[in-house]
Amino acid sequence: MTSRRTAHTHLDPGPSAPARARAFLTDTCRRWRAEDFVTDAALVVSELVTNAVRHAGTEMRLGLELQDGTLSIRVHDHGPGLPRLIPPAERGFGGQGLAIVVRLAQAWGVAVEDGGGKAVWCRLGPRAAVTAGAGSQGSLWKGEQDVWSA
Repeated sequence: MTSRRTAHTHLDPGPSAPARARAFLTDTCRRWRAEDFVTDAALVVSELVTNAVRHAGTEMRLGLELQDGTLSIRVHDHGPGLPRLIPPAERGFGGQGLAIVVRLAQAWGVAVEDGGGKAVWCRLGPRAAVTAGAGSQGSLWKGEQDVWSA
């Protein structure tokens, strides 16, 4: 039998949202005794929440789920646009956030919600499970991506 743990928090769309999201993540992982996730997950949470603040500008909900050695992260917002992974040749200042998420995640995607808005999600393994060569110039397009309507 596998154990499943979930937690969520609501965040206002201001400049303090990424820091509050990181603190929630860190505290939650500590309570769950899942500290191996914190380094990568804090970066991913920062990027996803920052994107929601910049592009949606709405209240958001951060959801965490730990199950079978995998941490799933979801950031729900009420903005109409969908995130887009910008190819490296098109990136100027900024535009790195989703590429960082893709690099660290085993899988990621976007769920379009019926009532408007979306949830951007990703799944992370523990830090020890990051593949060898993750710091190399390998493809930033690794992992799965799914976009669907709820």
